[in-house]
Parts: sequence; structure tokens; C-alpha cells
Amino acid sequence: MVALRTHQSMTIPEFLDWEERQSERHEFIHGGVVAMVGGTVAHNQIVGNLYTALRNALRGTPCRVFQENMKIVADESVFYPDVFVTCAKLNDQDRLAAEPTVIVEALSDSTEGRDRLTKNTAYRTLPSLRQYVIINQRAAAVESFRRDRDRWLHEVVTGDLGLGFPMLGVELALSVVYEDTDVPFDLDVLKSNGDDR
Repeated sequence: MVALRTHQSMTIPEFLDWEERQSERHEFIHGGVVAMVGGTVAHNQIVGNLYTALRNALRGTPCRVFQENMKIVADESVFYPDVFVTCAKLNDQDRLAAEPTVIVEALSDSTEGRDRLTKNTAYRTLPSLRQYVIINQRAAAVESFRRDRDRWLHEVVTGDLGLGFPMLGVELALSVVYEDTDVPFDLDVLKSNGDDR
């Protein structure tokens, strides 16, 4: 997803009020407003695959899955995660989701730094968060950061390995996450592009 920074500074309540009147989505990062615009076919397909797989796996449980249009507040910022799961009770009219358990972002060239650093740091401040997942769209490689008591475990998932969400009792094959994309499973693609993402 491509982002364009504007030069406005507001409080979170002011931002939420302002954003309700906008025709496009914006994130609010430490006082700055970032306009969100369209992503690639691969990005949209990956996000849709993950949303569908998690929704099917969690059907009948108290947990709900959201895709790109629900906001969360973390570390004095407001974000639209690509996919997230919350097991908290929500009202159908809520515009902010409380207590995310899992958050997933699919990398794009314009948001990679924010996803890896800013959002990773902000999301970890949420007491409810148990796992943050970053999905690469250049090659089939997924990074998982999972809370284990007072530390975070980092895992890279590639090839035939499954992407596990232990707190949800769900494991997904990477072939499901990348279904209907041309994203290669050969990680040498990243190296040949001079890219270790």
C-alpha cells in the first residue's frame, strides 16, 4: 500500500473526527497524517487469502477477523492493519477495534520501513497482542514475532513450513497465504534483486 505523508498535526480525537469526513483512509502516526492509497494485486490477494483462511478457521469462536477497514490505536497512533484478529467483545457500530490478539501487515515498497519499525514497535505496546506477522510479497517469506511472557520470539517461515497462530489454534500453509499470486517460493529471487526483505 502506498502512503503519502501530509503536514498536519492533531490529537487522536481530532484525527478520528477529521478522518470520518474524508473519502479516503488515513493513518495517524505520532501527530502526522499519512494518506493510504491502493496496493498491488499481490498485496490484495495475500491479504484476502489470509482474511478468508483465518475467518474460516475461527468460525464459531468468539474471535473475529478484520481486513484493512477497521482501525486500532497503538502508541499514540491510529493504524489500519491489513488483517487482524480480536477476541474482545465488539459492538457492530464500533469504528475502533479493541484488544487485537494477532496483527498482520503485507509489505509493500512504500510501507516496509513503517511496517518493520514504526508499526512493529507500536503494536508491541498493546498488552493484548500475542503475535505480529509481516508477509513479504516479493517471495514467499513470512516473519512472525510472537510474545512469550516478557520477550518476543522471532521466526521466519518459508517453503513448506506452516504459518502458526498458536494462541488461535490455527496453522496455515504458505501455499494458502500466497494462493492465486505469482509470488515465487524461491528465496533466491530476493537475493538476485539485491533485496533481503
